[in-house]
Amino acid sequence: MMNLISIEWSRFRRNPLNLWIVGVFLLLMTISAVWSGLSARDFRAKANAPVIVQHAVNQAEMHDAHKPADSSEKASAFSASSNAPPLRLPALGGLALNVSQLDFLSTYIKISTRSRHTDGRNGDQLFNPLMHEFGFLDFATLLALLTPLIIIALTYGLVQEDRESGVWRLVCTQTAKPWRLVFTALGVRYGLLLAVMIISSLLTFALDSGATGSAIGQWLIFISLYALVWFGIAGLFLLLPISSGAAAIAMLGTWLVITFAIPAGLGWAANQYAKMPSRMTAIIEIRHFQELNNQQRPALLTQWYANHPDIKPPAVELPRDIAGLPAALQLDSQIRPLMYQFDAVRKSQFEFMERWSAASPALAVILMADRLAGIDAPRYAEFIQQVNQFEDQWRDFFVPNIMADSAWSKEQQQTAPTFSVDTLNKPTSGWYLSLIQLITAAVLFSVLFLLRRRFAKT
Repeated sequence: MMNLISIEWSRFRRNPLNLWIVGVFLLLMTISAVWSGLSARDFRAKANAPVIVQHAVNQAEMHDAHKPADSSEKASAFSASSNAPPLRLPALGGLALNVSQLDFLSTYIKISTRSRHTDGRNGDQLFNPLMHEFGFLDFATLLALLTPLIIIALTYGLVQEDRESGVWRLVCTQTAKPWRLVFTALGVRYGLLLAVMIISSLLTFALDSGATGSAIGQWLIFISLYALVWFGIAGLFLLLPISSGAAAIAMLGTWLVITFAIPAGLGWAANQYAKMPSRMTAIIEIRHFQELNNQQRPALLTQWYANHPDIKPPAVELPRDIAGLPAALQLDSQIRPLMYQFDAVRKSQFEFMERWSAASPALAVILMADRLAGIDAPRYAEFIQQVNQFEDQWRDFFVPNIMADSAWSKEQQQTAPTFSVDTLNKPTSGWYLSLIQLITAAVLFSVLFLLRRRFAKT
């Protein structure tokens, strides 16, 4: 076996085109790795800055709230409730794999006693729409697209050209098992390609300040299986009794179908499986709820005090924002289910495509990158649920003091609820996709091994 590997390696490196292909692939992946790693590092640095600023603002307000309580200080509980620390969906260790997708998520959420769904989206950044046309610069996307093309280029004419020139007939007469030569050739190319993928992956993780060992391990295992799947496909095409040009065109067609057509079909099927609600209908319903709540504001205020007999209405007239809190809370309870249904549907669609990702290995790469980066739809839906729960706790803590128009102290602020997202960090969430790739590769190479004797046909 070592002798076969040595012979095939000599054959491989004597063809300068092979070295050029591997070199270009290494160059492109290195550029993408550097860009993605530095982008991820920059995002993490910016993500931590607003929390520090907001903390300083809260401390300043608590200093003011320690003064003797007068009519203006009694309303400081309302100010404190409006200055909740921003809640962020923390990125995981694989952020560098798909960092630009964060532009499509509201990972920064500002809660208060008012509805965040009707006050506008806080913290969203402006972006250049043209830059989103270059999303392929993301490391995972570029790897998913280029790896099959490089495999096609490296395996082009591996058997068919020898058949056409008559060399393969000579090979078959000199060895009883010509299939070993094919498997060795595929193995040498797999090893070289995998080395490039691992080197570039380690580079992008090294540049990402928040990369974790778990994410690195899962990603390296997954891309090893991803390359193995495509080498299995290439091996099956080498069995076909057609010309090298026809085989290359057939593989390119297969790449186009698997990489572009099937994901589009899965997207359509996922939308049929879990239909996305109409945004226009949701907007109309929100406007309807707003109109009803505006008409019911006085009645809802009276009802709130009736439901809380331990809190007496203040003798003075409450400011409009505070008097409208009961109506705002009811409005938010009506809007939340409308808004969350979009996240729930995205979660269902993501999980649907995960289950069928064997049909498109390239799609599986993107889904895996989302999982490792922590921006997948199931995790985001769970994050929104936790934000809603924490917002309820925040309001339960502040609203009684606001409605009682009572004084506010630093000691009360220190007992305010805190937000934790530790339960969202599930480092094993991506193993399912790796298992699918492993099964797919095993099936392809099992078929290739069962048909190995067809390589002896000249």
